[in-house]
Amino acid sequence: MPVLTIRYDRLNSFLKKSLSSNQILELLPYVGLDIEDSNDEEVKIEYSPNRPDFGSPAGIAKALNYLNFEVEPKVEYDLPASDIYVNVDKSVEAIRPYILGLYAKLDFSESIIKEVISFQEDLHNGIGRKRRKFAIGLHDASKITAPIYYTTEDPSFKFIPLNGATPLSIEEILKDTEQGIHYANILSSRHIFPILKDSVNHVLSFPPIINGNITVLTERTKNLFVDVTATELSSAEDALALLATTFIDYGASVYKIKVVRPDKSFDSPILTPKKMQLRIDNVKRILGIPIGFNETINLLKKVNIRASKKGNHIEVFVPRYRTDILHEVDLIEEVGYGYGYNKITPLELRLPQQGKPLKTKEKINDVRLCLIGLGFIEIMNFYLSNKELQHPFSPSLIEIESPKTQEYNVLRYSIIPQLLQVLSSNIHEQYPQKIFEIGRTFELDKNGQNIVENIKVSAMISHSETTFTEIKSTTVSILDYLGLKNYKVNALSHEYFINGRCASIDNNSTYIGVLGEVSPLYISQSPLRNSVTALEINLTKLLSK
Repeated sequence: MPVLTIRYDRLNSFLKKSLSSNQILELLPYVGLDIEDSNDEEVKIEYSPNRPDFGSPAGIAKALNYLNFEVEPKVEYDLPASDIYVNVDKSVEAIRPYILGLYAKLDFSESIIKEVISFQEDLHNGIGRKRRKFAIGLHDASKITAPIYYTTEDPSFKFIPLNGATPLSIEEILKDTEQGIHYANILSSRHIFPILKDSVNHVLSFPPIINGNITVLTERTKNLFVDVTATELSSAEDALALLATTFIDYGASVYKIKVVRPDKSFDSPILTPKKMQLRIDNVKRILGIPIGFNETINLLKKVNIRASKKGNHIEVFVPRYRTDILHEVDLIEEVGYGYGYNKITPLELRLPQQGKPLKTKEKINDVRLCLIGLGFIEIMNFYLSNKELQHPFSPSLIEIESPKTQEYNVLRYSIIPQLLQVLSSNIHEQYPQKIFEIGRTFELDKNGQNIVENIKVSAMISHSETTFTEIKSTTVSILDYLGLKNYKVNALSHEYFINGRCASIDNNSTYIGVLGEVSPLYISQSPLRNSVTALEINLTKLLSK
């Protein structure tokens, strides 16, 4: 969780009314902040990563002002245009395709520089995912000769990096500087690199690694240029909106710049508020308080959200810097902050009877205790698996649309292939190895339309002498432990198991599982060199009888 240390006098400089340290400490939790530590001069505040607008004293003071001092909501920002253009070269599309920016007039001081740079790094580490999604550059605009060019250079290109004394090539920066070593892995290309420079070839930055030294911020800086380069446009837009509104909170005049791409031109930043709808009955139901339209509208004002009644719902305009508000339930949470969660009286929980475990859960726990008693170790795998691993158990798998990795591209039908992977990763451990898992598996219904979830138990044994007899003994122990009588173990041919050493488990003529010696074909695809036996029982089918 991000932590911010703020002096009381610094926070008071942004507040509409000066507060004592005790008053500040009392009010901070009411806007959703945790106090980690405090003394007579300052307070250490921990804030949620989904509220990046709390990353500066100005942002926290803004929330306190709206909640306590009847400030009218400000959700729209009419930014004038500057004469700064950023020309984007086509070559950046393959490596870091997006750039946004702004121009601002602000009298910098030592404290403002420290706070802005701290805010910048919190954005990098939070919604920027350590600069993977975007990187922010802060520049003294008086040192820039417009227009600005966002282009690429080869590894031999040289410039003086931030706080450097001599020019270094891009290759040297990546190998020899702390920033280069730390962030080099983010770059998708090692042949061409993104560079931001002005019309006289002064380098502003080498994103996402390091800025140039020419445009460094000082206490004499009065004009600011901000660039945000990105691989994900929406995250960059969020970051720039947060920066723009934070600078405005500091008293800056913020201006739009023009970004000129090969295919289109557009202004940046865009601070249009988000339009949403809120149903009053949902507010009552979730918060559990009697509340009407007018009161809800007034409470939203206390968290800087403009609202008005439209028919049977409330029309809401959310300021652009509130990147955490995505759904109606987020708006309801804000109504709660405006109302005061400390004012909501908890209701006594009354149940008509005492709770007890479901019978199905008790039976599943019986299976778990049985296997642990037999010397098995319980493990847990993901519900997602690999299509090639799962194919021997079902040709009709439930595939993931646009999977992030091919390693996890289907919902698992069987747990057995994942147990084999676990054994393959533990060949250095002592044998025999006996593991099991009880978990959900997924398949399509008979019509192929709906997903059916089953709870299955799978167990696996690996050592040089494990046989069908051993895994059958384990199977019989489980079924006997459950008190099952009408089951049969019948010969079965299954491609994952050795022919003649595989069987089905049938209960009242219904197939509920499989056991056998795993085929050498699948063992040989792993580092394993011992025999492997396995069982799998569909507990959902078994316990529904």
